[in-house]
Amino acid sequence: MKKLFNLFLIAALGLVFFSSCENKGDISISHSETHDLYKFTARYPERFTKEVQQYLDEELENESDFSFENARLDADMVLDNKMAFYIRMYPGSLKIEMDKTKNSYENYARMKKMGEGLGKILKDEN
Repeated sequence: MKKLFNLFLIAALGLVFFSSCENKGDISISHSETHDLYKFTARYPERFTKEVQQYLDEELENESDFSFENARLDADMVLDNKMAFYIRMYPGSLKIEMDKTKNSYENYARMKKMGEGLGKILKDEN
């Protein structure tokens, strides 16, 4: 009986701990860069997903009808301006990798600026 009570107590404490983590709105943002690769990753509360998607639409200004809003992606993309990158985007999670050797300096600088701006937006929301 004592073992069952201890097991229940551990489970209850774990549930309280994990639910409090979600309520805090923990955000993780990472930028990394090598000579030929730029990488941005972010984990954030799912409630910020729509804002992140709208920001991507605004900053990447793709001339086609494609929109990042309401999208779940795991794809290599090439935009109308020839910006090429890999994106994995799900509610609460974003990963972008850009091969700098396959992009112009302008597109790389634009992507890096977008990643930094997105990081600032998410930190301000926290």
